[in-house]
Amino acid sequence: MNSPAPQSAGLTTRENQVLELIGRGLTNREIGDHLGIAEKTVKNTVTVVLSKLGLQRRSQAAIYVTVRTVTGGDVTWAAGSPGLIVG
Repeated sequence: MNSPAPQSAGLTTRENQVLELIGRGLTNREIGDHLGIAEKTVKNTVTVVLSKLGLQRRSQAAIYVTVRTVTGGDVTWAAGSPGLIVG
């Protein structure tokens, strides 16, 4: 199993857990089952995570997790840009 990705600045432990599971491709229902929380709670948490990271779509969050895991560094979605800034 891979080592956990670094914590994202400004996210709670639960938000990081949800983000990591999004990166693994799990649905809200699967995330809820995995963490023992309601699907609605997952949906709300995903909304908060996307907002805190400045992302608009779940697919961006999955890419964010992948890049963060590979680089081991902080990742920023460049506003108005189709790309990520790794640093």
